[in-house]
Amino acid sequence: MKKTSYPTLFLCALIAACGGDAPEADMMGDDMAMDAPIGTVTITQPAAGSTVMGSTVTVQLSVAGFPIVVAGDMTPGTGHHHLFLDADISADTVPVPTVPGSIVHMGDGSSSYTFENVSPGQHRLIAVVADGAHVPLQPLVVDTVVFTVQ
Repeated sequence: MKKTSYPTLFLCALIAACGGDAPEADMMGDDMAMDAPIGTVTITQPAAGSTVMGSTVTVQLSVAGFPIVVAGDMTPGTGHHHLFLDADISADTVPVPTVPGSIVHMGDGSSSYTFENVSPGQHRLIAVVADGAHVPLQPLVVDTVVFTVQ
């Protein structure tokens, strides 16, 4: 059996003491911060559960925690809006597709959009914020409302 010297044991104990819980907790805190969205998006119009009269639906969005920029701007911590009207959100690892009347890119940095010729009935609207290449931010920055058109 190999004999370990006291200086070696002391050095191991010292290294273990320096690598205590504090750095691990810091790393966990950083990981947790990375798991939190950079901010929020809220569909302010139409309101959830509201009734819109006529076939024109104007959508208003607001964000908190980050700026909205134009498509193509890849500045970290920024994004631009995409709307899904009666469509499921696409895979969150690829660029959002464009489907006229259903999936809309708001790449001009605006916070409002008007859908025309929306049929009467109940509709679901999803707002998704994506980066300059149209890939949804991770974790997702998303809001959903259901409203009725009369």
